[in-house]
Amino acid sequence: MKKKLIGIFVAAAAGAVVIGAVFGHRLQANDAQRKSEEKEVQENAPIGRGDSPAFPATSARKLELEKKIPPGSYKALGPKAYEIIRGREFRPPGDALAHVKQLIQRSESGDATATYEIYLTIDQCRTFTSDRADELADSASSLGSGGWFLERSERLLKECESLVLDQKIYRADWLSKAAAMGSQEAMLAYSVSPQEVIGSLDDVIHDPEKLAQWKENSSRYLNEMESQGNFAALGSLKRAYTYGRTRERDPVAATAYTRVLSRINPRLYTSDDVIKAESDLSSRERADALALSEKIFHNCCVP
Repeated sequence: MKKKLIGIFVAAAAGAVVIGAVFGHRLQANDAQRKSEEKEVQENAPIGRGDSPAFPATSARKLELEKKIPPGSYKALGPKAYEIIRGREFRPPGDALAHVKQLIQRSESGDATATYEIYLTIDQCRTFTSDRADELADSASSLGSGGWFLERSERLLKECESLVLDQKIYRADWLSKAAAMGSQEAMLAYSVSPQEVIGSLDDVIHDPEKLAQWKENSSRYLNEMESQGNFAALGSLKRAYTYGRTRERDPVAATAYTRVLSRINPRLYTSDDVIKAESDLSSRERADALALSEKIFHNCCVP
């Protein structure tokens, strides 16, 4: 179904590249990435100690004034811990290139969120001008939404046409730029999506320094957001230590982060998750994980 729609963009569209064992499996920074993070940080997560009502409002205001998060996206999960929730529609209908050019003006004035929205717009256009659109169409059809998806695809293909043809803008690394500027959404997406930044495994083989730079930046971004109380960053660190992607696999650290996440939001990370994380640890390792979790919690979540 989508092949005919996509044909006009084949020369300009970039196919999705899967990075092998170096990265584990691909974690999307587009809608799939955002939905995954939203699933992990849903509702009601009071910490219940050291409550400081003024702190979340002050922190949110600071991040918004610095253009590091979208206005109104900050949701407190306690006196310091928080999540960022963005609406699914991140741009108005209409020509994507015209929208991006407006964002570029804001980006050039130091707006990190605008820079990240350039990346989101281009990523959306890549999705709907690539073979991945066929996969999404099949999924929509299986859910009985094929007609709606086709209508939306046709609209997006038309809106993206001029942007796809502007290769200077379309091929630029907006994600890295947005992360370097301090966009919290970009910092997280950068850290969990190496293929978005450094490309395929072949690219890494020919430029190992790029991989080393990505690892260094990712570690710094996650550490910075962890210290500020970003719940999604804590979840990313837990997975990093569990699977050994951006950091060396460390079951003790993974368990410690699981404990912290459960402490912040026990409805999403339950006591069963903690028990499962501890199941392969020795008594000494469990004690170490408990002690480490206290340090992490004090760093991330106590004002």
